[in-house]
Amino acid sequence: MINRDTILELNEIAGKISISIYMSTNRSEPEAGQDSLRFKNILKDLRNELSEKGVDDNNIDELLSEADSLLNESEFWRYNDEGLALFITEDFFRYYRLPFKTDERILIDNHFLVTPLIRMMTLEGFFCILSVSQKNVRLLKCTSETVEEIELEEAPSNMEEFRKFDVYQKSVQQHSGENRGGAIFHGHGGGDDDTKVVEEYLRNIENEVTSILRKKEDPLILAGVDKAVAHYRKGNHYHRLMDEAIIENPDLLNNKELKDKGWELIQSYFLKGMYDDLERLGNASETDRYSGDLHEIIEASYFGKVDTLFIPTGKAVWGNYKAEENQFSMMDSENGGYKRDLLNAAAIYTLKKGGNVYSLKETEVPATSGLAAIFRYA
Repeated sequence: MINRDTILELNEIAGKISISIYMSTNRSEPEAGQDSLRFKNILKDLRNELSEKGVDDNNIDELLSEADSLLNESEFWRYNDEGLALFITEDFFRYYRLPFKTDERILIDNHFLVTPLIRMMTLEGFFCILSVSQKNVRLLKCTSETVEEIELEEAPSNMEEFRKFDVYQKSVQQHSGENRGGAIFHGHGGGDDDTKVVEEYLRNIENEVTSILRKKEDPLILAGVDKAVAHYRKGNHYHRLMDEAIIENPDLLNNKELKDKGWELIQSYFLKGMYDDLERLGNASETDRYSGDLHEIIEASYFGKVDTLFIPTGKAVWGNYKAEENQFSMMDSENGGYKRDLLNAAAIYTLKKGGNVYSLKETEVPATSGLAAIFRYA
């Protein structure tokens, strides 16, 4: 998972020639089959841009050797997520699969382009949903935008499967002459035998789910009727089980619908720090500790004055900033002469100095400029 340490590490690794590549990918055919072709075209454009910057052909071949090798790895493109980010220097190559779509971007500079990753620190976090019912058991790994099912290999997939193999359940059936446990999953109370059967069924599920999630450390949301959720909680051993739950029949919801309901419950958990900082921004807006001016913000970030920075997602502002000479300029586009993405630079400076950075839609940044900062001091 990408976090602050990931971005700071990329900043430390960056060399004289640092290449950043971002592209959207597809998780299913036939679109996924076109991703390697689009990547091939990106590398072609990248070669031309490196050549225009004076890098000779041999160095270009060395720089892009590992990226080139991906073109022939069909397995690599078979397991796409929503996006892909690659970072390359003369002696470093790394890629990350992203759980969100991203604009196609290439940057060649002495640092990496990290602003598209900021949302992974703030708005994107992984959480899991365990959907339990008599008919179906699903463990889902989710973000705000994506969902995928985690296969359970040992736990029963439904009550019918559990009945076939569970020794205790067979004993109950022999004495009662009926299948037990269904009443609880229909929202009704059950007798002692009903309760014991359900608890044993859920215990088998909980054993494997807890084993899986202890390696991931993702928060877990339960989905099911209230009595089933209550019984699961009684036997739970996973320390990040959330108090909030989706209390309804999960069989009526597909994976995406469950993910959306789960995100509604858990988003405040991921966004609490941002909401607190937005409130602080509002309180500081009429003071000298607030700024929406890029020149002032990038200078302050360079000298460690920025406590919290809000930047617009997917936007670049091209220009130059030379701290030693206090020179600042902006350009209309990426083309023409040496320039850098000033928003990217401000984000890197702020993170290096221990500040917080958040990426929001431009309309959600509480400033007319689409950029806002809280200073540590006036």
